[in-house]
Amino acid sequence: MIARFAFALFMAITLSLAAAQAAPERLIIGGVDAQPTVQPLLDALQTDMPHAKAQYRQARPSQIISRLLAGVDGGEPVDVLILPTPDLAVYLANEGSASRHGASAVKHRPMQHAHWRSEVFSIGYDPAVFVVRKGAMAPIDVPPTRTELARTLEQNQARLKRRVGLVNIGIDNVSYAFASQEAMRSPLFWRISRAMGAAQARIFDSNEELLQALAEGRIDLGYNVPLSAAREWMGRHPSIEVVMPQDYVLALPWTALIPENARNRSTAGDVVDFLLSDRADDALEQIGLTTPQDLTAIKNVQLIELGPELLVYLDAVKRSRFLDTWFQLVIQE
Repeated sequence: MIARFAFALFMAITLSLAAAQAAPERLIIGGVDAQPTVQPLLDALQTDMPHAKAQYRQARPSQIISRLLAGVDGGEPVDVLILPTPDLAVYLANEGSASRHGASAVKHRPMQHAHWRSEVFSIGYDPAVFVVRKGAMAPIDVPPTRTELARTLEQNQARLKRRVGLVNIGIDNVSYAFASQEAMRSPLFWRISRAMGAAQARIFDSNEELLQALAEGRIDLGYNVPLSAAREWMGRHPSIEVVMPQDYVLALPWTALIPENARNRSTAGDVVDFLLSDRADDALEQIGLTTPQDLTAIKNVQLIELGPELLVYLDAVKRSRFLDTWFQLVIQE
């Protein structure tokens, strides 16, 4: 009897362990983008790591901050966070809400740009570009630089009135990141903002709205649009054309981090390694991002580097003053 009981117990434990090993490990991926945007990356991750079942959770930046800093996320801690702007990621790491990870797959990433404190990792880049509707600027030449853009706007106010577009940097985090970083690099940013206001530029809530207006012929030119968004629309609307600024191209890194309260840190580390490896490159390109090795094809590219300087324009007072100045220039009655 005892032998039978011991055998039955042994078999139950064995079957239970086998079932546990067969069941895929649940992994929560968090981000601010809608799931369709990051789906190619999730699909590639599932193929590369069949032992893990990734589930995506979308949240607003304010929700991510409050949930992670509080150590909760609706009862389901996020294992890996993927963000399209680096400032929030650096903020979370600076607040002690990110785990260190000795990434083993940074091979083609320049080490000075690949990570910050082994807590925040650059997985791909999104350059800021001009977008135009083919032939719509005639007889005006398409401006190839910021200086030429400012001059074109200043000298052709009547022709370009309500025909240029901007994204509201007070709403869109990517546009705010581009604007604040460009303002730090060049006073031309403010000259262009003033010229946009004089031309009564249309202001959109998102890059998708701006690109839709461009495709429909309601505007002829858009400024500081992420290349990823432009590429998606170019595939459906051949009339849209990208102009890489010849003076310099700002490249914003998408970032990944492992929250301090992640449940599956080991598997989360494998995800970060995957995102940094060339196995993820095809998926990153499907999203529209530029991989580090492809940045060499872009002239005068300037990488927005990871570091505490990104926190400057997250300061509430600094942000408020920056936005007030921008709105005063671009909204002229």
